[in-house]
Amino acid sequence: MRHVWRLVCAAAMVLTMMPRTAVAQPATDDYVWAAACKDCHAAEYTAWENTKHAHAINRLSGSEKEADGKCIGCHVTGAPSLLADESNANVQCESCHGPGKAHIAAAAGGAAKTGSIVRKPAESVCVDCPSEKSPHFKFFSYAAMSGLVHVVQK
Repeated sequence: MRHVWRLVCAAAMVLTMMPRTAVAQPATDDYVWAAACKDCHAAEYTAWENTKHAHAINRLSGSEKEADGKCIGCHVTGAPSLLADESNANVQCESCHGPGKAHIAAAAGGAAKTGSIVRKPAESVCVDCPSEKSPHFKFFSYAAMSGLVHVVQK
């Protein structure tokens, strides 16, 4: 039993040290940022404003905010290199639901299915960042937390 535990620990260490697979980012101009979602999704926007996602960038130190750093990718929306003007700071709507430019254009045109926004993101979208790769990770349960997303207080 002791050997099994050692193997599990060794495997976990190797996996956390492996470089993260690069994911193709959508084009910069496909993003509209959270403020653009507010008019049509006011309740969801207000609920988001009171979450840690809305203030994620503030959890990083100056060196952790560097675009080529390991931490910044989970604390911004889209590519970390956009952080120069801070429009993409924090975990905004488009981090989970996808870039909103086509969604807004379709809605403005009266389309019933508005663009390529994902209404309910897959679990894999939510578990990539709160994981053992974070130096401050304690615990994350998708099943327990998913019901708290966009909970609107009435």
